Amino acid sequence: MSLITNDYTSLPRILIVEDEPFIAENLQEMLSIFGYEDTEIANSANQAIKAIKTSRPDMVLLDVKIKGDQDGIELGGIIQNQYQIPFLYITSYSDKETVNRAKHTHPLGFIVKPFTKDDVYAAIEVALYNKGRIASGGGKNSVNENPNANSNDSIFVKKKTLLEKVKYENLLWIEADGNHITIHVDDGRSYTIRKSLKEITDKLPKDRFLRVHKSFVVQVDAVTAIDSSNVHMGDRKIPIGRSYYNAFTATLNTISAS
Repeated sequence: MSLITNDYTSLPRILIVEDEPFIAENLQEMLSIFGYEDTEIANSANQAIKAIKTSRPDMVLLDVKIKGDQDGIELGGIIQNQYQIPFLYITSYSDKETVNRAKHTHPLGFIVKPFTKDDVYAAIEVALYNKGRIASGGGKNSVNENPNANSNDSIFVKKKTLLEKVKYENLLWIEADGNHITIHVDDGRSYTIRKSLKEITDKLPKDRFLRVHKSFVVQVDAVTAIDSSNVHMGDRKIPIGRSYYNAFTATLNTISAS
């Protein structure tokens, strides 16, 4: 099988995000056969973000159902919004709900399990070709287009017959309580809505709003400090879950002070 290099001067670096060691190693072996030898494996969202920041891969193969508090689709949203790196989903879930969630993160395709060597090769080659075509202006949409950024900087909350505008920059945090969520705004307003935390975060820009606890999502720009137990927003403290801490801080630009 000959390798098409898609106008790369060197073979692209590919990151595999997969928490099943056998599948990850199988994919890595396949990529080596195709000639993609510069590959890396991550088994969680936190590891993947660190690998992206360190090695800046050209493409990510991303399992939809990785272990941890952020699944592959949530990670896909972060990759698309913050790093603009193309990715392909690997999934054994092709139901309507999963596909509907996934498509809004703008993947370049899906590899459905169980997959063959030819399935993987074809998906990667087409994705790399489309990446190059879009980057050169041959596509209608930019790969880093934010689906929430079409001249839209706010959401509207319906209260009876009134739609009230809430700008993203004014939305501080969202708190879940059972089947309801409460949206907190910087002018003291709050709105309680019968929705899940996942339903509301799917409507928000994933580079600006991140989950820090099973019951809390915060606006990143409003965060003033972070300790091991809380996210600080001025005088306010929002709890940060231990399992969310590493994934959250990995998305931040940090430096060490003496």
